[in-house]
Amino acid sequence: MTLPVHSLDRKSLQIKLLHNPESQSDWDRLAAYAGGHRATGRPTDPASEGDTDIAGKPSPPSADPDPDPSSQLPPTGGFVEPGIEQLSSEALFRRAKQLVDGERFGEAIELTNRWLAATTEESSDPMLAFIRAHAHRQSGRTEEALEILRPYRDQASNPWIPFELGLIHKALGQAEEAYLCFREAKGLQPDFTWASIEASRTTVDGNVPLGRLDAITAQACDTGAPVDVHLDRSLRCGSLLLLIGWCREAFPSGSLFRLSDPLMPGAHAVGSGTFYHRPDVCQALALPEHQRHGFATLIDCSGFRRWSELGRLVLIVEPEGEDKARPTSAELCLAEVPEETSAPRFFEAALGVFRVSIDSGNRWPDSLRLFTPQTVMEASGLFARHVAAERSDVEVHWLTRTPLARPPVASVIFVQLGSFLAAKPAILQLAKCGLPLELIVVNNSPELFSETFHILDRFADIRSGLRIGILNRATNLGFSAGCNLGAAHATGECLLFHNNDLFADSVADYHHLIRRAMSEPNAIHSAFQYFTDGTLMQEGLTATRLTTAKAGAIPLFNGFSVGRNQTRADVIACSGSLMAMSAPLFHHLGGFSEEIIYAHFEDFDLCLRARQEGISVRVWDDIKFYHAEGTGSVAPYHLSGTTSHVNRLLFSLKWRRELEAMDLPVEYSL
Repeated sequence: MTLPVHSLDRKSLQIKLLHNPESQSDWDRLAAYAGGHRATGRPTDPASEGDTDIAGKPSPPSADPDPDPSSQLPPTGGFVEPGIEQLSSEALFRRAKQLVDGERFGEAIELTNRWLAATTEESSDPMLAFIRAHAHRQSGRTEEALEILRPYRDQASNPWIPFELGLIHKALGQAEEAYLCFREAKGLQPDFTWASIEASRTTVDGNVPLGRLDAITAQACDTGAPVDVHLDRSLRCGSLLLLIGWCREAFPSGSLFRLSDPLMPGAHAVGSGTFYHRPDVCQALALPEHQRHGFATLIDCSGFRRWSELGRLVLIVEPEGEDKARPTSAELCLAEVPEETSAPRFFEAALGVFRVSIDSGNRWPDSLRLFTPQTVMEASGLFARHVAAERSDVEVHWLTRTPLARPPVASVIFVQLGSFLAAKPAILQLAKCGLPLELIVVNNSPELFSETFHILDRFADIRSGLRIGILNRATNLGFSAGCNLGAAHATGECLLFHNNDLFADSVADYHHLIRRAMSEPNAIHSAFQYFTDGTLMQEGLTATRLTTAKAGAIPLFNGFSVGRNQTRADVIACSGSLMAMSAPLFHHLGGFSEEIIYAHFEDFDLCLRARQEGISVRVWDDIKFYHAEGTGSVAPYHLSGTTSHVNRLLFSLKWRRELEAMDLPVEYSL
């Protein structure tokens, strides 16, 4: 008797066919489901359906009673790099900036010229004009740089436009014009230290009268008694200076601190501070316990020349909401401040005091005022340089003794921080799925290598076609660097980034996700995620503007799980906890950003870069994964509840223009 198509659900048919693949009628019924499932926010594409091949025809049953699962995978069409005319101006800016950062100025100029020719129109994007002018200036074509950027001076509210114009005028020997541009940049962003530095140097090198420094260098300072400040700890790493201490007066978080060199007017090191509750100080000074007299400040010292580091520098505080700066009793000589050569130890100190500020009762936006846009960018650069220096320090352990008979169709990459025990359900499912796979675990917790080794060694030769390896790191370089390291050692056509605390509803879900990533190599793929109690966790990510930040501060944006608590919005990204794509696409996008400090927002950043190049994000509703959120990693104290906020600021600084241009219906306070 022939059953109606819907008398067996999709999963039952799949299970039945797994045990009886010769049933042509079941294959026909399964094919009738084609077009029934969809990707969130996207129209169904018959060419990418899980039960059809590339041509859209039903997949034929295998004549082999024990078929090779890999034979059911469609051939990959191959990743096609987007043409230059498909790039948005933001994507072009990112590519050109990468070339400029590598001092490949001629290539950057050629790239932007080709894009302008391909689009047959001059871009109105000031930042694209900025990067073009910057490349021309660095390659010695200063007059051309001036012609490119000068039309944007009156249009732009971005301080980098007048700042670059100042550098161009300075290179042309036009000292007064350069000074005026630097002053304009400083007016657009008051804590733009580099503008102050260049203005000061211009007055020295170009003989501009010191009286012209006005708003940039001659900031008024009270002449009364200095504020009583005591420094408990000072630490330097690169250009960043971390000061921790207490102050007899309680100032609001976000107050600026600066060091000034009396022998070099206009040379400042500027940073912001967070004030927090210190019971020991309140008790010793007989002050009310609720007051916040402890403080920490992170200062950017990149503007000082060598002789400034040898003198005694006065610490000055500019209380938030007040017009005048106030001298303090604290003085220090930068040459006497201990230099921390270990970036992880410096971040442990800086992020640790940030966490202490939160734990003392501050709301996280107040504690985040420890960072200014400039110091968080300096911290990001410091972390990226640390990752680059330590990248090659890795031990590679392949546990599988039997070589693979064929290349793996997919490389599944886990990044471990803490115990790996939570990953056992996923490892067992992947071992059972039958596909030629490569499992790569990047261990960021070297002290747990033995435990991870013994867990994975049990699966090492459990079946043919499964290759398992551990990349053991000496230090924790973060999630982005871990994923990139795994991808660099991967040999699969498809890369599947997989959290430790995630597992599929069934083995078939891995088949479907890998199948779609291979059949659509020009897209990023993910699936619906559920809590372990069966409630929906997310069907993709969108962005939301936070109402938490104070007025006048940098607007902050956050990732938001679509579908959680029945919220609706367009999906613009997917979570890095489950992300599949072709290996060429991942490498084309440059991998995850290693400027992210340890973890958080690297997935959103990658998806937005893909979006700029017309590469879609597809989150499939008929593929189901469970996420035991929070059980897959154990972060140390200084990384717990801190890096998400710091990287939120980084993310907002980088993507502010693009996110403000989107229709973001959800705003909330975090």
